[in-house]
Amino acid sequence: MSLKPIDSQRSFYHTDYLCGDLFGPANRYRLFREKIWPKLLELGPKLSSLYCEDNGRPAVDPVRLAGVTLLQFMEKVADRAATEHVVYHLGWKYALDLELTYEGFHPTVLVYFRDRLEEKKAERVIFDGVVELLIELGLVKRKGKQRLDSTHILGYVKEMSRLECAMETLRLALEDLEQEVGGSKRPEFWERLWVLYVQSQLDWRLGKTERDRRYRQCGQDMGELLKWMDTHQAKLGELEAVKLLRRVFEEQFEVVEGKLQPTLKRPSRAVCNPHDPDAHYAEKRKKQWVGYKVHVVESVEPSEPAKRKGEPAEHFITEMLTTEAAQDEMAGLAEALKREQEHHEIEPQAMYADAGYVTENTLSQAEQNGMELLGPTRPDPHKGPYNADAFHVDIEKRQAVCPQGNVSTQCSRIRDSYMGTEYYRIEWASQCDSCPVQKQCTRSKSGRRILVVGLRHDLVEKRREEMRKTEFSKSMHPRNGIEGTHSELVRGHGLRRTKYRGLSRVGLSHYFMGAACNVKRYLNLLAFQMRTAALSPA
Repeated sequence: MSLKPIDSQRSFYHTDYLCGDLFGPANRYRLFREKIWPKLLELGPKLSSLYCEDNGRPAVDPVRLAGVTLLQFMEKVADRAATEHVVYHLGWKYALDLELTYEGFHPTVLVYFRDRLEEKKAERVIFDGVVELLIELGLVKRKGKQRLDSTHILGYVKEMSRLECAMETLRLALEDLEQEVGGSKRPEFWERLWVLYVQSQLDWRLGKTERDRRYRQCGQDMGELLKWMDTHQAKLGELEAVKLLRRVFEEQFEVVEGKLQPTLKRPSRAVCNPHDPDAHYAEKRKKQWVGYKVHVVESVEPSEPAKRKGEPAEHFITEMLTTEAAQDEMAGLAEALKREQEHHEIEPQAMYADAGYVTENTLSQAEQNGMELLGPTRPDPHKGPYNADAFHVDIEKRQAVCPQGNVSTQCSRIRDSYMGTEYYRIEWASQCDSCPVQKQCTRSKSGRRILVVGLRHDLVEKRREEMRKTEFSKSMHPRNGIEGTHSELVRGHGLRRTKYRGLSRVGLSHYFMGAACNVKRYLNLLAFQMRTAALSPA
């Protein structure tokens, strides 16, 4: 698609001439037009670079589509409603600097716009533009303090059993291969597979024995089809449906003593529904879901003076990292900090987080980067008076003192090449033989206690000592506000249940939500300041 230059001339039917007096100084549509729309115009060259200069039919201006999409996520309306608002909603026309007679565009244009942003790897261009505006205004500091937390996202797919997932994957593969494999190219078993998996449906009333038989039969049929393609039609292995079929087959089945058997346990990132292979199963604090996870990073200034009653806080989202549901918090923290530094040169001095982010590795990495990671660390998983917390470990001297006052006699540094980890192995040797609490301290056959700690166990030990003080819980109060941000995104922007499929498309929608949330907060802050100034005596 090609682009036409923006026409700077205005007719007498422009909303600026006819409707300007209808929107007061604190009206959100006027503020959007005066504060946000100029920033979107600055993004014009970046958005225009996604289109061809002189090729194809003329496209709707991408800056206008960016403004419509931003308003769409701010007011939580669907594509069809958004295009109707562009035509009939006077506030939208005024905010987007449109003429009163503007006739709009088809709803699919918004779909193609999101497709183009995803294909060109420009998912965060609008979000970055809003964050840069807040940085220019001094509302977001590059060296300030932030808070971080993650929440689960339900995928836009049905939860399937192993049998349903395998049969649906095979059905999709057969339908895609129908055009590629025709006539004499088809194998002898093609008609049987077509009747079983395309023309028939699974009866949910089947008993367990019959379900198990069908599941094993489905695995055999998947293996037979893949073997035939590898032998006779190797080029078909490049099709996405065939790649997905092979992936599901390897995740759900294995060969044991020459027989095909269902795997006892599928990997954590196994396909749960072939219509969205990126949506994975995860479990956290007795919460189970199939979908994604998003890490929300927000600016916070705990030392700022008390606000006036009703005044919006100056907290803004600086990063929304969408990941697979099974990814841990440690990797999310590292990636979020990396993206902030790459796109906005933000290097926070302190980061508030919960126990999922505060580990030995993250504390060590934060110390190396000159950042303070504020948050509780998880307690030792082993209960009782003789767990790791009961030992005083001196990392520098490589010694440890047990609860009975005995000093360790040996400390070895172990490198586990399989797990990719390093740790210290501390022993007390013969001192354990005559210890009065030997049976309570260890259950090893030798009767000698072995303590395993990380290379920077001193950081964890120091943090656990701080957690025992009453001042620690008070110092963590700024972190609690991130829960309110999650609630705002869920209730006001539909964060909890995505409407899209695929990790990149879900991440694109989250960046739109983050930009919309920031714009709403900024406009609410401006409106409050204007109303307060109007009410205050001169």
